[in-house]
Amino acid sequence: MNDGKDAHHGPSQPLISDYQLVLFSPPCLPGAPSWSARVTLAGDIEAVLPYLNARLEGAEYEPAAKVLVWKDQAHKFAFRPLEIKAGPAQDREEAQELVDRAIALVNSTWRDRERFEPRYDKRPATNLMQIYRLLPRTNCGQCGSGTCMAFAAALREGDTVLGCCPVLAQPAHEEKRRKLREMLGAASA
Repeated sequence: MNDGKDAHHGPSQPLISDYQLVLFSPPCLPGAPSWSARVTLAGDIEAVLPYLNARLEGAEYEPAAKVLVWKDQAHKFAFRPLEIKAGPAQDREEAQELVDRAIALVNSTWRDRERFEPRYDKRPATNLMQIYRLLPRTNCGQCGSGTCMAFAAALREGDTVLGCCPVLAQPAHEEKRRKLREMLGAASA
């Protein structure tokens, strides 16, 4: 079990080696068919948060609150000094996969931290109106969202991908697609 002190974590030692996993139904969606995972860590990982902020495209870091939130496609991860949350997951097996992925990410980032310049700043969120202006603005609903503004919000939050908009896939919108990919990053494709 590690005690969370930097001095005990050499380059070959993992930052996370012991934890406890709990599955829970998201409080905002009682009775939902999805689950979230909460990992209580045996050691403190606060020191890795600025490195994760540098490594993860689209991460949102709040240094004062000691939390880093990262969305990767349909999954959201929250890293805190003694806890990691991940979700949504359809079942315990998927929750364990998300947890394993988060722990591997923390441990590999810590192991390779000399490759990253730590970022202690909060990145500005992508502007919702900038995304919306690049969408076809037909409000056709083919993407599954009621409006293009709702689709823009889902894109910004990482809850959907550009490929869900069939109108945007048309050749006439190729330049807008390119700009949106640049703005939102590779995970949005």
